[in-house]
Amino acid sequence: MKKNVLLIGSELGKGGAERSISLLSYYLEPFYNVTLCILSGTDRQKFYKTCSSIVFIDPPETNNIFSKISAWRYRLNQIKALKKKQQIDISISFLEGPDYVNVLTKGKEKVTLSIRGSKMHDKEISGIMGSFRKRILIPWLYRKADSIVCVTDALCNELNQQFGIAKEKLLTIYNFYEVENIREQAAEALTPEEETIFSLPVIISSGRLHVAKEYDKLIALFAKLKTKRAARLMILGDGDKKHSLISLCHSLNLITCDWQADRANNATADVYFMGFQTNAFKFYKRSTLFALASSWEGFPNVLAEALICGIPVVSTDCYTGPREILNQDKLQQTPTTVAIRTKVGSLLPLLQNPSAETNEMWVEEMTYWMKQDKIPQDYFDELTNRYTLDTMLNKWKNVIESKK
Repeated sequence: MKKNVLLIGSELGKGGAERSISLLSYYLEPFYNVTLCILSGTDRQKFYKTCSSIVFIDPPETNNIFSKISAWRYRLNQIKALKKKQQIDISISFLEGPDYVNVLTKGKEKVTLSIRGSKMHDKEISGIMGSFRKRILIPWLYRKADSIVCVTDALCNELNQQFGIAKEKLLTIYNFYEVENIREQAAEALTPEEETIFSLPVIISSGRLHVAKEYDKLIALFAKLKTKRAARLMILGDGDKKHSLISLCHSLNLITCDWQADRANNATADVYFMGFQTNAFKFYKRSTLFALASSWEGFPNVLAEALICGIPVVSTDCYTGPREILNQDKLQQTPTTVAIRTKVGSLLPLLQNPSAETNEMWVEEMTYWMKQDKIPQDYFDELTNRYTLDTMLNKWKNVIESKK
């Protein structure tokens, strides 16, 4: 008899956690009775493949503290009833809000949490509420889970050392990738308008336009690099920082092109803001270098996907993700202060408050990789073969089949 599996997420969206829970629900469906439950019913657009059974929890609108408490109670009651009705054997939640709901509705089923990012290094977990979450909510609730799956070994160590979660409850399962599908999409032809961008070497970056991604620092670095060699910067992603980033470009005398709004500078721009692209991989494939400037991450899909597309990378050594993706996880726990050059890219110091030396280091490494001849595909495969769908799916099946 197939087990009944419930996956709980906050929304259907474009982010890494949304991608992971959607694809996991899709690929588990042939083996189990899978239901994907989304706690926010405001946006029902799907960006990734999902299982056939999706339940949306639509709490009443909230406009004050009392209605927010009521909405939480509504979600808890709905999830508890869903678990009971479907006789769920295991419920797996992604992200902190769904984790709370999953634990607080725990019954006879096995409860598993999927941890996608650092709790200690996320700058958005701050202030009085942030301290309450770190010191009380997370340790108390997470210890009640039967198992916790982290996307990196560093996250397992953090939960054990900082939050007192027992090691036997912790397991690392990296994100998985549809490698052949990614490479098929990467081979798709560009439109003539898109091809004009690549008349010069392109440095590409991807992710929501958010403070964590440090795009302002990357743009400033690009302005320095551009004084030494002809190049363009392409940024894929949406977010509320776009207008301020465009203003920064103008202050640095960089010509911009807002691809979704105005393509007047299509052929002559220095920095291209492309917005969300359904096929990012065709842009990766034709770029010279991928850059990740983030201050914190979980497991940055974009970095692994760039490697799958066969382009070198430069990345901050932010707390979780990049060093394990580049197979440099034996370094000291503190972020690197020097450039660590591998066969497919460089791991570099953080950019939150970069010194002149750090900026020069970044420009030097970007310049180095832009000068290199094509890197053998085997070098990339050595890293990306660790993230195959079959390998990671089997690990998830082991979690589902194991006893509490």
